[in-house]
Amino acid sequence: MLSTQPELIWQGRIHLGDEPGVFGDAFYSGLAMELPVTLQKTDPAGPNTTTLVVETENAETFTGYPGHLITVTLYEEDQAQPNHFLETVLATERLTSADNNRQEISINLANKPSPIFVSVSIRIDTQVPPGLYDDFVVTKLLNQVQNFTYVASLGFHA
Repeated sequence: MLSTQPELIWQGRIHLGDEPGVFGDAFYSGLAMELPVTLQKTDPAGPNTTTLVVETENAETFTGYPGHLITVTLYEEDQAQPNHFLETVLATERLTSADNNRQEISINLANKPSPIFVSVSIRIDTQVPPGLYDDFVVTKLLNQVQNFTYVASLGFHA
């Protein structure tokens, strides 16, 4: 069972889409954005999963298209080359109109030593013809896990 109170990692207003200025109160980043997150496991006996939650405003997708891509990527040291890191996609989800501006991405962190470095990227659905891309605002990134087994912070912190 997930905690009823999610942990806030980031809150703001980032506009994704192909029409700058649609949302005058949001930073326009274009077609994609990516946030770095450090996860620390607080209870070694706790579950090896956590759920990252992306909240948006005005996300609307066309029927027949897959929706906006959300990707969680793990960054871990390359054992063959010290001080080099490898990227591994842990999970992907699609944000569609049916999600009501909220998508939960469950990630498995078994056998991953703390601190764990991940990023959450959001890319608009580009299978839609240019000029018809959805414009929406990303407003929150949350961490939701049983008994706060993992705590999260924005940025990479060793």
